[in-house]
Amino acid sequence: MPSLPLFHSPSTFLTLTCMSIFSLLHLPLINATLTLPRILPLSLRDQQASAEYTNDKTFKNAVLNVTNTYRRLHNATAVTWNDTSAKYAQEWGNACVFKHSGGPTGENLSSGYPNLTSSLTAWYYENIQYSYTKAEFSKHTGHFTQLVWKATTTVGCSRTECNNKNDGGAPGWYVVCEYYPPGNVIGYFKENVQQEWLGKSGDLLIARILVMVVAMIHILFI
Repeated sequence: MPSLPLFHSPSTFLTLTCMSIFSLLHLPLINATLTLPRILPLSLRDQQASAEYTNDKTFKNAVLNVTNTYRRLHNATAVTWNDTSAKYAQEWGNACVFKHSGGPTGENLSSGYPNLTSSLTAWYYENIQYSYTKAEFSKHTGHFTQLVWKATTTVGCSRTECNNKNDGGAPGWYVVCEYYPPGNVIGYFKENVQQEWLGKSGDLLIARILVMVVAMIHILFI
């Protein structure tokens, strides 16, 4: 069983916890105006280099820990690290161009987030928009579906401090993750993107309170 991810700030921990509870319980909106806030990239001057970016071992562990924590929620087995995919991701990321490489593997991109955990959490947060009934690809949920795709067995990622180098559209740290076998295969969503475990209805009030707490943290500190 994969260990839980390490968090480098209380807001990151609370955000990840609340997003997981929110998705597990399929919570309705508390009212028409309150929704779970998306983790938005910080401005470049506000970013601090996270150990998840600057340390190779910490980066790799964060990729596997966070990814496998989310995959476990959707009955998907843990992925392992793929050095070949990581090398490909680094070669593509070094160009600091924010677009897909068009390579043979599944690929997720992010840029401008303060640490790797928040990057992967943003991908997972797309699950709120995913329809398990339709079970089909959408550009609004493609990062999430690749992240938890059951048939995927390995992942390799890179990070590059681009800071909009060469006007490539990649602010801050640019993250590229390659997945094999690739996900988002048309016609196979139903069996590969499974609905997460549903919590008990009695947990609803607690989850709502946590959602409100993380919303306040984002408003006050981010």
